[in-house]
Amino acid sequence: MRLSPLVPASIKRRLRRAAPRSKEFLHVIATRHGIGVFDEQWFAYRQLMMEHLTLASLDAQADRDFVWVIGVDRDMPPEARKRLDGMAEGRPWIRIAETELKRDFVPDLAAWVRAEAKARKRGWVLTTRLDDDDAIHRDLTGRLHEEAAAYLAAGNKAPAILSPVLGCNWVPSEAAGHRAYHHSPSIGLSLLEHASDPGTVYRNNHRTLAQVLAPWNYNVRHLDGETMWWLYAHTGLSHMQSEGSDRMDKVAGHRRAFKLDAARLAPFGVTAEGARIIRETPEPEVGG
Repeated sequence: MRLSPLVPASIKRRLRRAAPRSKEFLHVIATRHGIGVFDEQWFAYRQLMMEHLTLASLDAQADRDFVWVIGVDRDMPPEARKRLDGMAEGRPWIRIAETELKRDFVPDLAAWVRAEAKARKRGWVLTTRLDDDDAIHRDLTGRLHEEAAAYLAAGNKAPAILSPVLGCNWVPSEAAGHRAYHHSPSIGLSLLEHASDPGTVYRNNHRTLAQVLAPWNYNVRHLDGETMWWLYAHTGLSHMQSEGSDRMDKVAGHRRAFKLDAARLAPFGVTAEGARIIRETPEPEVGG
């Protein structure tokens, strides 16, 4: 769009500086999906969540200039792989990356990101973590692109952490949750790095933000405001290694809890029908 000559030059310059410049960086959203898991029931329920939450939220993104890399076990159950391939069909922005239990997903992801950035001639890479049962706000990728572009336009050279700090803890089976703040959530946490040697947000993750990244002069930038940027799902499967955990009860029964109705779910791309299917589907009993 060309600006009218009536617009002052100073405003034109500000608008140009604010415009996304994603040609400078490659954006990769990365998800681990059942690496080392071979239980069909686990996959059936997890992929139900993935389809109606994670995939739905990425389908709804206003800015879809990203690649979604899903790391899977090359020996995952055939039926689960078939369902996953079905989700990827017709979505060229999805890449399914095979690995194995004995091989860490992280170096494979870093190598893929580095090669893809080189092929696209991008000097920077932005990696975002998204778990396979969570969802992000439809405007999050656009906001991340704006923040990354503004950071680079200012001439910054250090890697940067972009953290969407406000979100919602919820229990999908109850369709209830509460607003939550966390400085380093695994949902949506993003890392902007030089493309020549990306560690990715999986190596330099939320656990190492305070202990490792900040001391090494990584720029830390929070996405603030009133927007709930993420939906963090609390399920029996996600807490199956925490015997006796009552986190689901604490989330759904929080004194400031609210129902996540269609209006509250819509900004995340989650439909009322998708939420109903998840709510009415019992979780499998899978041993930890």
